[in-house]
Amino acid sequence: MKASVTFTKENATKHGKRLMALALYRRGKSFIGAAVLLERQLGADRYVVLHLLCQGAEIILKALLLLLDYEKYIKQQRRHGHDLNRVVAVAIKAFGLHPMRPNLAQEVQALNNFYSRHLLRYDGLHDILIDPASIESNRVFRRIVAVLRIAERELTKSAGSSRLQGSQP
Repeated sequence: MKASVTFTKENATKHGKRLMALALYRRGKSFIGAAVLLERQLGADRYVVLHLLCQGAEIILKALLLLLDYEKYIKQQRRHGHDLNRVVAVAIKAFGLHPMRPNLAQEVQALNNFYSRHLLRYDGLHDILIDPASIESNRVFRRIVAVLRIAERELTKSAGSSRLQGSQP
């Protein structure tokens, strides 16, 4: 009789959970990178660019929450779903940040109206009624770049201090 072990998020070590959160973070960065590259392409579908931006922002914020407290935030992820407003609100509270400025909050809300209902991925009346260029995203792009800069600095610091303590990065 063979013994079998099932590996799940729940039975991962603390180090394993950190590695999973870092993998999720890298995936989010890749979505943002893809959005930037596609945005620069002549004739690129703006709805796809906006979807990649929202997907990247959602994943990055969820990953940062997991890095902050994996046990607490892994249980909440399904509840947040693809609701950017909810994920942003949780991140603001968790990291003790100031509320978003009204213009940024308005932009997140407008993007979320499309993203949370999967309208950036699938066809519908919005394709012929709403010019995607009219959907503002510059503030969200700038803010997620700022979040990435801060996160990279903090992740570099924490990786350095882990090595100093003799553990794996």
